[in-house]
Amino acid sequence: MQKVAESFPGHNVSTYLWDEIASQKVEEYSKGDMSDGYILADSPDKETGIVVSYPKFKTELGTYISFKQGIWDPVNKTYNSGKLKVINIPVLKSHGGYGVTASVKHYMGVVSDKLTREAGGRAHYAIGNGGMGTQLVETRFPALNILDAIWINANPRSGPATSYDEATNTNVIAASTDPVALDYWAAKNILMPTAMTKGRSDISSMDPDNSEPGSFGNWLSLSMQKIRAAGYAANADDEMLNVYIANNGN
Repeated sequence: MQKVAESFPGHNVSTYLWDEIASQKVEEYSKGDMSDGYILADSPDKETGIVVSYPKFKTELGTYISFKQGIWDPVNKTYNSGKLKVINIPVLKSHGGYGVTASVKHYMGVVSDKLTREAGGRAHYAIGNGGMGTQLVETRFPALNILDAIWINANPRSGPATSYDEATNTNVIAASTDPVALDYWAAKNILMPTAMTKGRSDISSMDPDNSEPGSFGNWLSLSMQKIRAAGYAANADDEMLNVYIANNGN
């Protein structure tokens, strides 16, 4: 991403690595705290157990950003939520504990796992309860999800990391405004078929229709419930999905 930003010289484009502030607990700009860091909810979510967290930071171009509240104007001391849009760009891959990583689980990249652990509601442990759904709706819901499935890890329960030799080139990019629908469709139509092509029969961990407690299908459904309850569209049903396919002609 840094190289992408550097390819736009003369434009207002920059990057910020949240890892560098993930251990710093701060307050919102509106409370007079101008430092970079992470804001935590006062208590764990009653249903999923996650302590919601999100970053606030000043870009190298001087913009003050609260991931939840929006762009902060230090002169007028107000937030502009409409000026901040999130584009969620995960890579499709298997996961050793939670079955699949895609759009919904990618919000682990938003949280501070360290601070939430210290607060008694570790984000990573809450995934199985639908915690990423809580994280999505209690911070900032993505305007668009773009799933990178060009090279994927289709080896059940071996991910998220994989070697180049074990990765599979499917040459697919998928996108949706609904992260649940995108993950459901991609798991069924990209990840599982690729695993079967590789001779793997133990693909239940990738199956979004698998409702066993702790499974990918189970926690995706729980996340969907939290998203729907907040008023966002989310579906995990083949009959409810409109799928449009474009081919580059090659």
